[in-house]
Amino acid sequence: MTTTDKQLPANIMLEKWADIGFFWQGALTIAELPRLAEQAEIDGVLAASVALAKTDGIIWLNYQLSGTLLLQCQRCLEPLSLQTQEQYRLAVLADEAQTALIDDADYLLLDELGAGNVHKLPIKQLMEDELLLGLPLSPRHDDCQMLINDDDTQEQEPEDNPFAILAGLKGKLS
Repeated sequence: MTTTDKQLPANIMLEKWADIGFFWQGALTIAELPRLAEQAEIDGVLAASVALAKTDGIIWLNYQLSGTLLLQCQRCLEPLSLQTQEQYRLAVLADEAQTALIDDADYLLLDELGAGNVHKLPIKQLMEDELLLGLPLSPRHDDCQMLINDDDTQEQEPEDNPFAILAGLKGKLS
């Protein structure tokens, strides 16, 4: 199935799409990624493509995300643009015995996606997780200069030390 005119579903039903394949291409907005919205804004939209296909009994999910995220610089508090253009590949495995077939690729187990005959792959959540993991811990501009308030840089007069009297008495007592 190829779709480009509809919104990306939150979940992909593996029983329905694993054998025939699934492809989606389009744009994601910040409203579709609420956890990301708490950390960043999207400058426009994120371009995304998703492909799900079964190869040699293993379901492979490939997706790409590209666009610009706007973060707040932790030094100057001004907006900071972060370009993202990432490709992800994830295997969906029936059991852990299949891990030998995927050459250290990232994977999910079907048991993690639901019980019984209904396995929903939370595609939007996976995309959002990857974007959140890619955000810098403390975003800042490379050439950022902290704004310095002149009032804070003035030297303050030394305060009277209450123990200064005791220091003067020290020599007199001996």
